[in-house]
Amino acid sequence: MAGDWFVDDRCIGCGGSVSLAPTLFGLATDGEHFVMTRQPATEDEILQAQLAAEVCPSRSIGTESGVTWRRHHPLEITPGTWRTGSNSPKTAGGNAFLVQRTEGNLLVDAPRFTPSLRAWMESLGGITAILLTHRDDVGDAERYADAFGSEVVIHAADADAAPFAGRILRSAETCEVAAGVLAIPTPGHTEGHVMYLNDDGTLFTGDSLGWDPYRHDLSAEPSVCWYSWPAQVGSLQRLDGFDFARVVPTHGTMSPTLEPGDMRRRLQALVARLQRDLADE
Repeated sequence: MAGDWFVDDRCIGCGGSVSLAPTLFGLATDGEHFVMTRQPATEDEILQAQLAAEVCPSRSIGTESGVTWRRHHPLEITPGTWRTGSNSPKTAGGNAFLVQRTEGNLLVDAPRFTPSLRAWMESLGGITAILLTHRDDVGDAERYADAFGSEVVIHAADADAAPFAGRILRSAETCEVAAGVLAIPTPGHTEGHVMYLNDDGTLFTGDSLGWDPYRHDLSAEPSVCWYSWPAQVGSLQRLDGFDFARVVPTHGTMSPTLEPGDMRRRLQALVARLQRDLADE
């Protein structure tokens, strides 16, 4: 789309831009990279484009005019929860999140290590623990763990991706990994995939469950499942036993905040559809 904003050929197809500005970015004709579908026309759309540029791990999004702006990230997306920005190519552009807690701050998955991001984390009191959802989104967790003396948590089935982790989850059962924070093993996307449920109703879903910004509903896709799609559908079904108000994926769009009952009904409908699709195969 001709105009000031562009996506260049360094794009790695991570989809971060679409998760933040779904009306401005879309898949190219090759089905692997992203392009501008139209130019931002309002102040809100310009903000969306700026946010997308900030999380782009390949620095592919920019402007012909070279316009600059005051960086928006880290960005508080819900009270006490921040999207860090500085998305890493090591995680294919996955988001990472800092959760502020009086008992000690948590980092869910890990961004690219930068001195400015480390200083910002230090200004908030550092990081007590790094909760890794799975092997794909380890990023620079080791460097942040070394900087803050953080405990690193990962499931045993994916632990070879983080040999520096000090706490290995070995059970398929839900457990508390910090005060008020549950680790919910959800194998499927990878064998060792884990979701983390904060007591404020935020469910960090890694790469297994997201929000479709076009259908305005929960979504999960077999095309991005690396271990077992039937196992992933089964894991989603088990989430029915938990109350959560918002879905915050590492890759993809976070949901709006909903009543837990509404979220449960949407989850049940999604699982029913996915189970029907499996039965028809």
